[in-house]
Amino acid sequence: MHSSDFYLRPLSLFSIESFYNTATQVGLPVKIMLYGESPLITVGIVVRNREWIIGKMLNALLSQTYPHDKIYVLIVDGNSSDKTVEIAEEILEKSDFKGYRIIIKECSIPEGRNLCIDNMQGDALMYWDSDVIMNSNVVSLMVKAMIENKADIVDVQCVEIFVNSIEEAEEKIKQAKPTQNENSTAVHAASVTGMGHTLVARTVFNDLRFDPDLTICEDLEFTYTASRKGYKVVALEQVVTYDVNMWKQKYSDTHIDMPLKYAVRGIRKKAEIQVLTYDTKITAKATVNFFLKNKRYLFYIGYAPAAFLTILGLFLYMPLTLAFPIYLLAFAIWQIRKRGTTRGLQSTLRSIIVGVPYAVWLAFYFVKHAGAGAK
Repeated sequence: MHSSDFYLRPLSLFSIESFYNTATQVGLPVKIMLYGESPLITVGIVVRNREWIIGKMLNALLSQTYPHDKIYVLIVDGNSSDKTVEIAEEILEKSDFKGYRIIIKECSIPEGRNLCIDNMQGDALMYWDSDVIMNSNVVSLMVKAMIENKADIVDVQCVEIFVNSIEEAEEKIKQAKPTQNENSTAVHAASVTGMGHTLVARTVFNDLRFDPDLTICEDLEFTYTASRKGYKVVALEQVVTYDVNMWKQKYSDTHIDMPLKYAVRGIRKKAEIQVLTYDTKITAKATVNFFLKNKRYLFYIGYAPAAFLTILGLFLYMPLTLAFPIYLLAFAIWQIRKRGTTRGLQSTLRSIIVGVPYAVWLAFYFVKHAGAGAK
């Protein structure tokens, strides 16, 4: 870890950048914090096919009380096929932010997050998922918490909201609002966080990038590694954001929309990091709770005995040959009813190609890492 951190009160952003560039060139670990003025931050948005909500998300960004001339907006669009880019461009060109840039490039989520790092401006990068809505004071509170606690990574709570249309979102958010003091900067230490509503100091990126193989769980692995390298990770205790999901919106399921080449990438590594970050200690109880909470993995594992019975039926008892087809058909019917014919069949196919090996690796790592876990 960085053996010595320096907290500065520079006279201007120019002096910050000059000092930072000089210090990093000679290998001096520097943690820059501004006291008395607001640091320049980049808001990084990795997005693909989110025309249904990108406007509402950007309007939430526009409502922030944090000085807009200290916000640089960076959108990485994974080659959307809808009007995501057009809507974003229309809103941002009329905004009063320091500036903005939209990068259009087919990429996975971790690759998109790395592009944000490579193109960021300022002292910190705030990842803000395109389907997350924040109250107007959240950015200010996160920056304040980072400075007050000399933290490297700051996260906030997130409540999932499910709606049938985007028009329902505002009412659902009002219903979901907690009774806590959302102006509080009280924090608690965290070892693992997501990355959909997270502020990361620039210095963290001297050591870390997102693993491109982890097309899911890339955020868990990033903060898990950061914690073990000695970076300070905290979460605001009473500040809440809202993750908006459509019940039947075809663009709500990242794991279905994700190109198959990304879905099959790094299956083993993704399973291991999900296990290691599931609980502070991997116990038999934690393992059972995980699979009860994520029953689809139990179903995927069930493909194996169903296939075995089908093969056995070819030699011993013919009706057994129907075991696997019936098992698969049951899953397909459930998925088609939930997602429609095309996406339901896509989900069924992926349950075999991706789901089965992933579930098996999960079971393996729960056994291997018994007693370990995020701390």
